[in-house]
Amino acid sequence: MSYRDLVGQIEAVASYLQEQLPQPQSRVGACGHNNWQHVVSMLAIFASGHTWVPLNPRNSAAELAGIAEASDLSLIFADDDFAALFEKAGCPIVTMAGPSDDRLSIQDIIQGHFGKRPADIARLQDGISAIKFTGGTTGNPKGVLQPYRAFMSCIASMLATFGFDEQERMLLVAPLTHGAGTFLLPVMAAGGCNILMDGAKAPAISETIVAERITASFMPPTLIYSLIDHAQATGTRYSGIKHLIYGAAPMSPTRMRQAHEVFGPHLAAIYGQTEAPTMITAITASELADEANLLSVGRPCPFNEVQIMAPDGTFLPPGETGEVVVRGDLVMRGYLNRPDLTAQTIVNGWLHTGDLGSFDERGYLFLKDRLRDVIITGGFNVYPTDVEAVLGTHPDIVDVTVIARPDDYWGQRVEAAVVLSADASVSPDELISFAKAELGSVRAPKSVHILPSMPVNAVGKVTRNNVLRAVEELEAQ
Repeated sequence: MSYRDLVGQIEAVASYLQEQLPQPQSRVGACGHNNWQHVVSMLAIFASGHTWVPLNPRNSAAELAGIAEASDLSLIFADDDFAALFEKAGCPIVTMAGPSDDRLSIQDIIQGHFGKRPADIARLQDGISAIKFTGGTTGNPKGVLQPYRAFMSCIASMLATFGFDEQERMLLVAPLTHGAGTFLLPVMAAGGCNILMDGAKAPAISETIVAERITASFMPPTLIYSLIDHAQATGTRYSGIKHLIYGAAPMSPTRMRQAHEVFGPHLAAIYGQTEAPTMITAITASELADEANLLSVGRPCPFNEVQIMAPDGTFLPPGETGEVVVRGDLVMRGYLNRPDLTAQTIVNGWLHTGDLGSFDERGYLFLKDRLRDVIITGGFNVYPTDVEAVLGTHPDIVDVTVIARPDDYWGQRVEAAVVLSADASVSPDELISFAKAELGSVRAPKSVHILPSMPVNAVGKVTRNNVLRAVEELEAQ
């Protein structure tokens, strides 16, 4: 689709939204696959001056219902196979893709409004561009109010960091409600091309990378692992990739080295969170090719201030571990209808990320863990990422997640879940001995559980809670 065609469709839908929802900053949900209709809906919401509420179809029906209720949506765009999830939402539903005999469709809107342009909207730098839900439950979902300035700061940081240009061919495989929606606009800003895929597995993604001459993509580590395994099995190599960007979770050094073999030295990383989207820090491919930087998430992006803070509120020098705090245009306005939680999270202008980390003398950030993920065993603090980094160097381990479990003696015990390579024969006891030799008995796992694969959540991210449930299910068998 050309930019000219895309703009015409966006303006048609934005005109419709302004007619139907004359109140500025009305909240409009979008729930769909990765398709062109979803892109048009999302950008039309921005162009109309309203607020985008992404609804991830991979979430449960109960979660989506809770988010829709908390958001007080005025209208929902939904692919036909997801529309039934919102029948009780109490607002109009417009079909984005699929049969729509009994509903207005986005195609109907484009046909009826094509050639119309939306009215100019007020400068909305601090207006709310999106409400994104993080850690949501049906009882009390947590909606992050992302202002336009945060979105613009994110786009500008990506352009400054990665240098996207008009030759860029970005493969969007993560959901548009999450990672893909973040990378869509920076590539458009540079005049590049976005290629959408929905729910594809490694073989199809591999074929597309080659056939479409893909130069860039953002993927969670789990998907990169699948592509590495596929490439190693088939002998495929990807010479055209310039930016393979990962985020949302750490990658093991072993897997990163494998990625360099398969994709070349083009692996890059970003660190952010919904409250400060995507670009708190970043590390480019050339920096990440340096072995000293394999475990780093890079340096602060151009429009952020990032510090390491002690519990008493003082800033810590390089080499000392504390909470990562950030301030600047990237930071959210607050949480929807939660002034109490907002006041706890943003203190004196600093967003408290809940992540532990430290800077080195060069200004590179190294994350330890979420504050709540630190394991206190026998009175000692153990950072799961330290244990994962050591186990990840074992040649038979292709993926590892460290979890905490209650223990009558230790308070909490360190345990690990691992995925082994196809030809591995190592035992759990041998892996424990390997970890003890490197970490000592306190930090080494007391138990190692072998899983067929790491469970992921709705956006393809491995979480410790999901891994813990998988371990419990394995033990119950």
